Amino acid sequence: MPSKEDSNIHPTEQKMPSQIKIVDAPNEVIDIMPMTKNVSNKILWKELTPENYFKQEFQKELIVLHFTAGHKWEHAYDKFLTAPQKLGYRMAIPFIVDKKGPKYFIQLFNEKYWAYHLAIESVEHSRNWANDKRSIAIEIVNIGPVRLNDGIWKDYYGNIQSANDIVQGRNKDADGSVKFPDEQVEAVCRLVNHLCDKFNIPRQVPQNKISFQLPEIGYFKGITTHEMFRGDKYDMGIAWPWEKMIEKCNLKEV
Repeated sequence: MPSKEDSNIHPTEQKMPSQIKIVDAPNEVIDIMPMTKNVSNKILWKELTPENYFKQEFQKELIVLHFTAGHKWEHAYDKFLTAPQKLGYRMAIPFIVDKKGPKYFIQLFNEKYWAYHLAIESVEHSRNWANDKRSIAIEIVNIGPVRLNDGIWKDYYGNIQSANDIVQGRNKDADGSVKFPDEQVEAVCRLVNHLCDKFNIPRQVPQNKISFQLPEIGYFKGITTHEMFRGDKYDMGIAWPWEKMIEKCNLKEV
């Protein structure tokens, strides 16, 4: 998820759309993998307009996992919808995975196209936004990092979080991260399996999963996270269950 400091990186003169089209998901996208208990195989197609992304096709060889730093998928959607107006550039992702059903998958545009989602400011490392173009981003609804103050866990917004919902451990200046529901993790794995099969994305993930890794990660093919590309990011953090994902998606650690 872009940080508060992300602004005016990609200026444009786009106008905001006046309507949002909501339709059923294409049949091609629905059948992601065999049904898992309590996980819907339906997608809510909440379509952005081409003013919010680039209708250009590039070979997809990378998946980047993000979390929303919020509690509702609608908040992330609204930020993407208004990005051209408020930020001056087309920041968006094709998929949001909600915490609960009945529709876990929200699709904003066809994943064969692209939009800015990494915000790599270095011209050398960005390589004309090559990593945004070659990747498919998945935004996962989760509040993210939490900090422990006087025995109380507080999130990004200063809200109190239950200790039962926290995975404790350091990630930058955070003391822990909020857990991901099992059903949501199942949904993400289903989507990753579908995308790896559809675009022939290598089923591999770096051994080091919570650190900044440019420039090397800029040439990696497989499954990655936002904080591998940005040193100021927390997603996916220490709460993401990599062992489960590695098993369910048949990933190799390299």
